Amino acid sequence: MFRTFCFFIIALFSAMTVSTALAGTKRPAESWNYYHFDGTAFKAGPATDTKPFIAVKEKSRPMVLLAQTPNINSIDLPEGAGAISGICYVQNSGGKLGGNEGYAPCAKVPLEISSGGKQLVTVQTDENGYFVVVLAAGTYTIGSGPLAAEIPVERGITSLVPLRAGKRMVD
Repeated sequence: MFRTFCFFIIALFSAMTVSTALAGTKRPAESWNYYHFDGTAFKAGPATDTKPFIAVKEKSRPMVLLAQTPNINSIDLPEGAGAISGICYVQNSGGKLGGNEGYAPCAKVPLEISSGGKQLVTVQTDENGYFVVVLAAGTYTIGSGPLAAEIPVERGITSLVPLRAGKRMVD
């Protein structure tokens, strides 16, 4: 009787260990994370108004969306590459600039991307000021002069970058 009880306990423990190990190997489906621009930085979650937002997923090319959708066609990043996605904008509120929306997107603006002082590629913002570029892992400079930003790119990761191209001045 005691031997049967011990055998039952060992069998139960073994079954629980195997099922736990199998459950640990099954990763849940990678899901998309959404980020919207609030006028100064990217915040988690889709935009609550009709403005675009960025869908980000590890090892996938980021997507600029106008509405949340259940099925996003994932495009894998090339091996050893990451992505930079962001918005180019002009600040039009804050300080003496009150009562405005916060920013105006810079549509159809060419952005130079360089590394080590050498220009590599130029990417153009869309009609909402957003851009996406896929690059090999490394450190890159986006823009030029005082408006340039140095951005690290990691393998399989998307860096979100708000590029302020200027500020509307008040008299």
